[in-house]
Amino acid sequence: MTNAFSQIRHADGRAYYQGTPLSLAEAQIMLNDDILRGHVRVGAYLQVDGKRLVLVNGPALRQSVNRPIPPALSPRGDQRG
Repeated sequence: MTNAFSQIRHADGRAYYQGTPLSLAEAQIMLNDDILRGHVRVGAYLQVDGKRLVLVNGPALRQSVNRPIPPALSPRGDQRG
């Protein structure tokens, strides 16, 4: 049986979501959408704590993580040429 969560709380106890029960997968999709929209910090993640689901604001990722691929490498990571 899949767990369903009708509440998701921030780690400090504030409410993040209250409503129709969501599966963990649905909650993750909601979090991904909120990260994309800039409502939640990049690096945030969901943590199952017993029967509760907690949103943890993880550290922001460094900008260098999203740097472009160097011209010497193909998208697969092998050397061109």
